[in-house]
Amino acid sequence: MDVNGFVGHQACDGEVGQADAADGAPALVDPYGRTIRYLRLSVTDRCDLRCRYCMPARPEFLPKREILTIEELHSVARAFIARGVDKIRITGGEPLVRKGVMELMHRLGGERARGLRELVLTTNGQLLARHAADLYAAGVRRINVSLDTLKAERYREITRGGDLAPVLEGLAQASRAGLSVKLNVVAMRGVNEDEIDDLIVFAGERGFDLTLIETMPLGAPEGGARAEHFLPLDVLRRRLEARWSLVDLPDYATGGPARYARIEETGGRLGFISPLSQNFC
Repeated sequence: MDVNGFVGHQACDGEVGQADAADGAPALVDPYGRTIRYLRLSVTDRCDLRCRYCMPARPEFLPKREILTIEELHSVARAFIARGVDKIRITGGEPLVRKGVMELMHRLGGERARGLRELVLTTNGQLLARHAADLYAAGVRRINVSLDTLKAERYREITRGGDLAPVLEGLAQASRAGLSVKLNVVAMRGVNEDEIDDLIVFAGERGFDLTLIETMPLGAPEGGARAEHFLPLDVLRRRLEARWSLVDLPDYATGGPARYARIEETGGRLGFISPLSQNFC
């Protein structure tokens, strides 16, 4: 289930399984009989980058009065935990730009006594270095970090001016803090397809997992460019299999849409999220 911390936006996605709702409250079950245990909580629509595949150069953000407060976000999360949700992922926008987000993380970390099993975060990594140790202290053990390239100039181009160095430092600090890291890589034809092998090596050397993601036609900005750079992951996987030994892991699941394989040469996991070329759910 995905809940945006903005008035009027709500959607849901379910997992198959059994949930034990707290205090006798009924578990959340979708129309297909799947028990919902996983909540994605978007705490802001703002971001400190302007990635070309994600948003326009001059986005219009929601008025602050339409954004849920930290207290309201905590209340929403507690309500879902009471109905059997035991995993919460904090997202954005970029969640670490949200004022008070670390207070929220510590509050949510305290919900483990009420049934929360896992608290995770998705970030672009720009502010990760300063928050990594505190995230671990709050109870976070796993994070996803967006990293589409290891080349500084290419990073600036993709993000419209972003600096790669803070992301690399953030990854180093996350490892030192004890956080497990998964890299999210949007695979783009003619943009970074020549770096996928380097990213696999980079992740493997550091004990990170890596997930490849197809570009998705979300929103209006630069839709034509997205189509031009669309790279089907089944095509990319066939290329990778010429150089890497990939063993499918059908029993490994994280609650999201990725399909995973183990890379024999590195021992790491490689995920594929293919919302266009394959069934997303």
